[in-house]
Amino acid sequence: MNASSAVLDIRNLVKSFGALRATDGVSLQVRPGEIHALIGPNGAGKTTLVAQLSGQLKPDEGQIVFMGQNINEVSAHQRVGLGMVRSFQITRLFKSFSVIDNVALAVQSLQSQRGSLWRSVAKDQAVYEKAAALLKEVGLHGRADELAPALSHGEQRVLELALALATEPKLLLLDEPMAGAGPEESQRIVELIESLRRDKHMAILLVEHDMEAVFRLADRISVLVNGALIASGTPEEIRQDPQVRAAYLGDEVPA
Repeated sequence: MNASSAVLDIRNLVKSFGALRATDGVSLQVRPGEIHALIGPNGAGKTTLVAQLSGQLKPDEGQIVFMGQNINEVSAHQRVGLGMVRSFQITRLFKSFSVIDNVALAVQSLQSQRGSLWRSVAKDQAVYEKAAALLKEVGLHGRADELAPALSHGEQRVLELALALATEPKLLLLDEPMAGAGPEESQRIVELIESLRRDKHMAILLVEHDMEAVFRLADRISVLVNGALIASGTPEEIRQDPQVRAAYLGDEVPA
C-alpha cells in the first residue's frame, strides 16, 4: 500500500538495551479501519515496540510516522492529542472513583487538550452525558455509579477501553486486552473490539496471546520473534507460514 495512506507507518525501528536488541529493524503499516495483530512469544519485544509507538520509550533508530507526521520527538501526552491511544496490559483506573467518574475524567482530558478551560468535572453536564453514552456503548451503563474496583477484572478491561474511546482515537493500541479475563469476559471484549471496527472504522494495533481471538479479529497479522518481524500477512498466510509455525504457533492454530 502507499505509505502516505497508512494511519501508522513504522520504518526500520531499532531499540537496544545494552547488548539486547529488543526491536530489530521493525517495519510495518496499519491501514485505515483495519485490525492489525502483533503476535509472538514472551520476550519477543512486543510491549517494547508498543511503548515506542505510544511515547513511553524513544527509539534508537528509525521513524514512527502517524497520520503522515513523524512523531519520534512528540511526547506521549501529545500523541494522545493527535489520536494515538494506548490501552495498557495492566489495567490503570482511578480506584477511588466511580465508573462514570473515571470516564468523565478521560472526556474532560480530551477537552483540555483541545484548549477548553479546566472546570470542575462534577459541574459539567455535557462531560457526564458523553461519559454515560460511552458506558452504554461498552455495556457498563448499569454499573456507572459503582466504584471501579467493584467491577470484575474483565469489566475493568472494558472500562479501560471506554477511557481510551473517550479520547476519540484514530489509532487504538491494545496491549493484551484479554489478559487475565475469563472465557465469557474475553468473548465480550472480542465483540467490543469487533464493534469498534464495524461502527467506528477505527484502526487498531492489537497485541494479544489469545490466538483464537487474534485469528477471529485480525485483518492482518505480524509476527515478532527476538525483536524482528519474521512474517506479516493475512491470517490465512500466517496460518500456513512454516517459519511462523516453527517459531511460535506450532500446532495450536485456530481452524
